Amino acid sequence: MNVTTIDDRDGERKVETVAFEEEIEYTEIAADSKFVDLTRHRIKKIEDYSWLTKVEHISFRWNLIKKIENLDCLTTLTYLELYDNQIEKVENLDSLVNLETLDLSFNRIAKIENLDKLTKLKTLYFVHNKLEKIEGLEKLTELEYLELGDNRIKKIENLDNNLKLDRLFLGANQIYTIENVDHLKSLTVLSLPANAITQIENVGGLTNMKEIYLAQNGIQYIGGLGDNHNLEILDLNQNRLAKVENIKHLNRLTDFWARSNKLTDWTLFDELANLPHLNVVYLDFNPISENDSYRGKVLRLLPQITRLDGSTCRENTLVRAPQNSINIEFDDENDENINEKFETLQI
Repeated sequence: MNVTTIDDRDGERKVETVAFEEEIEYTEIAADSKFVDLTRHRIKKIEDYSWLTKVEHISFRWNLIKKIENLDCLTTLTYLELYDNQIEKVENLDSLVNLETLDLSFNRIAKIENLDKLTKLKTLYFVHNKLEKIEGLEKLTELEYLELGDNRIKKIENLDNNLKLDRLFLGANQIYTIENVDHLKSLTVLSLPANAITQIENVGGLTNMKEIYLAQNGIQYIGGLGDNHNLEILDLNQNRLAKVENIKHLNRLTDFWARSNKLTDWTLFDELANLPHLNVVYLDFNPISENDSYRGKVLRLLPQITRLDGSTCRENTLVRAPQNSINIEFDDENDENINEKFETLQI
């Protein structure tokens, strides 16, 4: 490391550069290690790790890596984490044919590419990059978990071959329409918060879906869930709902979240009252919640719930018969006989 000093004493300007050796921190890793964690080591480049002949899990989380390289020899890898680095391109991964989990979140990647050889991949993260399109996933037929949140994606597309997808996360993008997911019959979680969606549609074929997250969109009415009988969590927080409708058939629903909407009509409870498994409800920050008797009335209309707006509704209590008790008073003169009296009065 070079340090430059400037000295202008005596009216003469002098520039001097002094070289210092940069302190290097060494981490010892056994050659037969299966799990390697290199989080926060300020690594700037992936060097030669060919001596790790048995490694299965390696994490380069929170470093300064700009390029994926020198990993060809690590063919035993099943988990690779490159979260929060400075990577701009997906490359040099073809030899990692046993990889099941790949995390490239919080980088600078603009395109999903060069993943065709990773046919065993089950979990893929690209959170907070610069992606504008869903692409490059055609060969990943074993993919079960896909997280593409916080990018610049405008359309749901190119998932035709990913029929094993179980969880799909596309929050904080620029998506206007729910589309091209109806064929994903294995999907149980669909997460699309913080987009520009105005209508619930094209999810009728997702008969195994248990959770759908649609907070922070522009949805004005509830529809399109007629065939989603397995739905357990419906998240519609921070939308534009003026009415709750078309959900009374969702008999497995446990959570209904609709805080920060425009709900004013108490008839919404006609949709919720007969849902036998309903447990958690959020309706705060709606006009209806400003009523002085709001909480008490909701608890009367929905006796089955245990949490309302984040607070417990009722404390669990146990009922039991009165317990026998004996009160004994002692004066100062009899203090020395306390233990003796206790022994004779035990029940």
